[in-house]
Amino acid sequence: MKKKTVKSPEERKNGYIYTSHYPGWVKRNRVPAEFGDDGLKRIILFYVFNTPCEQLSSSSIPLTAYGWPKTVWKNNTLKEALWSVAKLKRDITFIVAKNVYDMKDACQKADLTGKFQEHRETERVAIYKPSNYPEFMAVFYHIRNALAHGRLAMYKYGKDIIFVLEDGMKSGDRFQVRSRMVLKKSTLLKWIDTLEKGPSNNSVVG
Repeated sequence: MKKKTVKSPEERKNGYIYTSHYPGWVKRNRVPAEFGDDGLKRIILFYVFNTPCEQLSSSSIPLTAYGWPKTVWKNNTLKEALWSVAKLKRDITFIVAKNVYDMKDACQKADLTGKFQEHRETERVAIYKPSNYPEFMAVFYHIRNALAHGRLAMYKYGKDIIFVLEDGMKSGDRFQVRSRMVLKKSTLLKWIDTLEKGPSNNSVVG
């Protein structure tokens, strides 16, 4: 059995990742008006207003409303179907930190440090997972926050659009990062399709 490594206080202190409250990549890339189409409207409605994270919105819609069982995250069927849409691979382009002080390592592993917003050819996710959220619900949690707080940039990518998303919280005069993602608009929409169809009408999880 692999022995659990306990980080020292100094390692924990150096394991957080901080950035500006108002990073240049967000300020320089205001969402262009021409991106405000029906697809973006659908993304905002699903991930922000009707988020499946019931604690985050009075208008939330739980996954059970689409026919998913409460135990849906106890096996990997739906999770792997959602991963496959974005070609995410665990511990390579999908990194989960169980502690906030592990976020620096998570972002480094997923190539989400430095000028990460400039590297948009590969979809990838690094998140801190609150203990009360299954992994993919934590993804939705962070997407909701990034969209709701306007901490994102959108870039044209061929016929698609890339969303660069960041979530976290204020920590003194800095911003403590708890999530970074680079995802295609088409991925966000396909995830909605998969979830809204429910298990009985879904070939992707059949």
